[in-house]
Amino acid sequence: MSFLYRGVSKEKDRALKGLLCPNGIKPEVSARYDGQIKFDGTFTYGETSENAVRAHQIQTGLYGGCYISTTEDVNRSAIFATSGYSEEGWVYVIDPDKFEQYQVVSKKFPDPLYPDEQEVSIRAHDCGSIPIEVIVDKYEVNKDGTKKT
Repeated sequence: MSFLYRGVSKEKDRALKGLLCPNGIKPEVSARYDGQIKFDGTFTYGETSENAVRAHQIQTGLYGGCYISTTEDVNRSAIFATSGYSEEGWVYVIDPDKFEQYQVVSKKFPDPLYPDEQEVSIRAHDCGSIPIEVIVDKYEVNKDGTKKT
C-alpha cells in the first residue's frame, strides 16, 4: 500500500498539540435509529468496528467511535487541511506498512459513503492518538492547497 494522508487545519492541529486524536473512545459502536443512518444494509446489528467506521463516515466520532479519517489522495487531504481552501493547514503523511508494528487498525470499504474521498479509517489499538512512529512527514499547505515552501 502507498501512503495515507490526513489533512488538518492549523487551528485544529494547534488544539490537538500536533497529535492525530480521535473524537471518540470506542472501537465498536451500535447503530442507533436516530435519523442519521440509512436502512440500506450498511450497518449491522450490535456493537461492531464496521458500525464505528460507517458512523464515522457520517460524522466524526458519531456514537463515540475512535476512528480517524485518512485518504489515499494527497490532493484530497489538502482540501481537508484547508477546510475547502479557506485557511492554511497541515498534511500528515502516514505509512501503512508500519501499522502492524504499532498496532494501528485500518478499514476501507468497497462501498464508502463518499467514494471520491478514497477514505481509509484508522485508529490506534487503544483508541488514543495515532502513534507518531507511523507518521513519516508533516508539511504545511497554503490556503490554495499548495505545499508551503
